[in-house]
Amino acid sequence: MNKTQVIELLGGQKVVGNPRNLNALAEKGVPKQALIVFMEKSNLGEKRLFSYLDVTKRALTNYKPREKLRLYISDRLIHLAELYAKGKELFSSVDDFNEWLDRPSVDLLGERPIEFIHTRKGIDELLHVLGRIEHGILA
Repeated sequence: MNKTQVIELLGGQKVVGNPRNLNALAEKGVPKQALIVFMEKSNLGEKRLFSYLDVTKRALTNYKPREKLRLYISDRLIHLAELYAKGKELFSSVDDFNEWLDRPSVDLLGERPIEFIHTRKGIDELLHVLGRIEHGILA
């Protein structure tokens, strides 16, 4: 997974520009439009996404499409986009990755990976499991 794959999930350079790195993008703030593009591309449920971002739908409606999201929301959205970029890379498509997210995992003691998308630690755990899959370790 690289910066370009993450930026593509957020709408590409047309939406987020060409930041030097993802940290700079988070600090600058991701435009609300990137969130909308990510929702469409990831097919992640609105309720789960907003819960992970720790923001209400109502609060997001107050943002204009090109308005920058707060650092906290931008950082979490980028982190989630990193997960999806890695999943897309390993499973060849977002749909196949979403299917994996919905199946019980041996590495997660039989829990469905989708249930881990509620904290940064949960996302980190999923990235770790994806790393194991990438290297051919049973997951």
